[in-house]
Amino acid sequence: MFEQVKRAILAARRRAGKASKTLGSAEAFALGLIARTISTLAVFPYTRCKVVLQSEKKAGNGGGEATSIPAMICAMYGRGGVADVYRGIGPELTRGVLSTALMLMVKERITGMVGAALEGRR
Repeated sequence: MFEQVKRAILAARRRAGKASKTLGSAEAFALGLIARTISTLAVFPYTRCKVVLQSEKKAGNGGGEATSIPAMICAMYGRGGVADVYRGIGPELTRGVLSTALMLMVKERITGMVGAALEGRR
């Protein structure tokens, strides 16, 4: 998602006459933050259920009410709605979003510096 939106932003800049091959630091950070938030929201219920099923298997409680991930998501939703499906997302968003946003910001800076060095610019 990050790369697709980045390409669209850079293409729009080229059409406007502002040639740039990389995003600025703040832009890369914000775009990384948004992209990781969306992907975490989409994948979190599956990941949470996978971890719960694995921990039940290790503890020997494998015969619970839901033995597959889709069935477990449905059971969670039936018990507590969306709040139960997304329980624990706060720490995951904080950890994942900040680390990814920082990583993508640094990646863009390094890409810009390497590109400039290869082109002979400073």
